[in-house]
Amino acid sequence: MPTLAEIAAHVQGQLEGDGSIEITHACDIKEGRPGGITFLADPRYAGHLAGSAVSAVIVQSEADSHGKPAIRMDNPKRGFALALAYLYPPESAEPGVHPTALIGAGVQLGRKVCLGPYVVVGDRAQLGDGVWLQAGCVIGDEVQIGSRTRLAPQVVLYNRTVIGEDVIINSGTVIGTDGFGYVMEEDPPLKIIHLGRVIIGDQVEIGANCTIDRGTLGDTVIGTGTKIDNLVQIAHNVQIGRGCLLSGETGIAGSTTIGDHVILAAQVGVADHLTIGDRAIVAGKAGVRQSLEGGKVYAGDPAVEHPDWLRQVTAAGQLPELVKRVRALENRQEQHEKQVEGEGN
Repeated sequence: MPTLAEIAAHVQGQLEGDGSIEITHACDIKEGRPGGITFLADPRYAGHLAGSAVSAVIVQSEADSHGKPAIRMDNPKRGFALALAYLYPPESAEPGVHPTALIGAGVQLGRKVCLGPYVVVGDRAQLGDGVWLQAGCVIGDEVQIGSRTRLAPQVVLYNRTVIGEDVIINSGTVIGTDGFGYVMEEDPPLKIIHLGRVIIGDQVEIGANCTIDRGTLGDTVIGTGTKIDNLVQIAHNVQIGRGCLLSGETGIAGSTTIGDHVILAAQVGVADHLTIGDRAIVAGKAGVRQSLEGGKVYAGDPAVEHPDWLRQVTAAGQLPELVKRVRALENRQEQHEKQVEGEGN
């Protein structure tokens, strides 16, 4: 088991206390037990640490560790993430090709590739070193997959899809389907064939049951380091920058461009042919119907800057009382008019 000193060195934190303690597991601050390591980033949870049986804690540089051996860092949450990766390295598989796998003509396999049961690899596909395709994955013709990329069971990559290095794609995700494009003047609507590709950058993570459509003529592109939650739909010709976060059930319509480090919270809907600038944040359930500047926070449907949305919500909450007041004024006006009419007679 690693010692606290070894973990401190790995996360590049400042060790405080007995570094020889063996760390057997990571744990929640509320449920600590001997051998465990946890972290404290929010002072509101400091009380839990004081009474915890946890053996060590990762804390901010000036925080109270309540007498426990500690690793001090400016960002304890980041340190804990690094510690988790150290304590629980990714699962691996023995290189090799399962007897039930089907490999097409002209396929190029890198070193230490692992192809699980019932994997299908199309003609002229290229798989880099250390690629791991788990059971039931289907890889189309001329697909390119970079080194150390891992596909969970039953991922489908359509023809000519390009996947970078160190990518993780979870079960049920389908990449490279035709986009939703039709000539509506025809009856029934005439399908537009999509000839583009999907290109996924390095270190991208894609959740379960996501769908990413190929471009019509150009490509759909997902930038390096972007992380995509479960159940996300990305339409044809969408361009997504580096380091973006797309939460569950988000949908992005065709030909929209999203900058770098953009955050789209859960169930955000983005209309087609729009631009969202770098480092924009869009709150959950927002409807993006026009392009948004970068560096701002948006909410609502249609999405507006967050302070404007707060004013709208506040005003909406006052509507029932305003309706009562208007009705009261109308009644008073009606009584006044009747009174004037009676005096006139």
